[in-house]
Amino acid sequence: MRIREDTKSHTSVLITELVDHIEIHSEKQNIIVDMTLWLAGHGIELLKKMHPGDTFIWFDADERNLKLAQERIENIKTQFPHLREIKLVLIHSNFEFLTEKLRENNITEITAIYYDLGVSSMHFDEAERWFSLRQDGPLDMRFDTHSGKTAADILNHASQDDISTILKDYGEERWARRIAQKIEEARKKQKFLSTNDLSNFLNREITPHIKTKMRVFQALRIAVNRELETLESSLYQAIKLLESKWDIFVISFHSLEDRIVKNIFKQESKDCICSDIICSCNHKKALRVTTKKPILPSENEQKINSRSKSAKARHAKKI
Repeated sequence: MRIREDTKSHTSVLITELVDHIEIHSEKQNIIVDMTLWLAGHGIELLKKMHPGDTFIWFDADERNLKLAQERIENIKTQFPHLREIKLVLIHSNFEFLTEKLRENNITEITAIYYDLGVSSMHFDEAERWFSLRQDGPLDMRFDTHSGKTAADILNHASQDDISTILKDYGEERWARRIAQKIEEARKKQKFLSTNDLSNFLNREITPHIKTKMRVFQALRIAVNRELETLESSLYQAIKLLESKWDIFVISFHSLEDRIVKNIFKQESKDCICSDIICSCNHKKALRVTTKKPILPSENEQKINSRSKSAKARHAKKI
């Protein structure tokens, strides 16, 4: 697949804020994990601050992002020679398998971890990357194209109730039941195979309103990639892996993700999480949350990068 030059211009959100919150220690080995590599925008800025002997680990379910990021790093090694002495580990995996994949690399503790949960501009801008509302492409929506059901599989084979639940829970779509009913009727006549099939169906049977389309596409993408379940599982693993006094930073782009991060951070910053008068849960707090309110992009960043407007970040330290 040919890579367009403009796909390499993906702008990472809240870079300054993330780099400011991830502490780089000068007297011990730093082991930092980037859970959603994309094109390494955040990672490269952190690498500049790291030291010879440190380890940087990148996860991405999209194999092409790993290759592109590796190319970008190689290109800046002449400018930052110390990068040659930092161990880079690129892991092609969903971050649900965080603990397992780190153990495969003989890593049981880390000093920092961060997540950028937004979809790459590259995915939105290229039809062949499955998410475009503007261009026709396969109705796939998997980040990892080697496994799992596609969006077409869901639309063509899932029950009306399951589709309605997906649209309601993951897209917060108020017309979820009506859309699911219409999908079930339409697929009897013609299968949904492309993004245009879905977009044209919504125009014809529901509404041409772009926000409805965006909610439907978002809901299917989240369902296909099991994004919310995966995020929750991964966050609990990350907290266990973190060494004491070190950092976890999460950038989210919609309320469903942010709610999960907020609730887990809140829960893990308490000793007791049960409802009994006398504690029976034996839960011990693991985090100190440093962001009572989410960190938002500056006005200037929002002007420069319109996709940053929905971003929120939260930070905590392991106790």
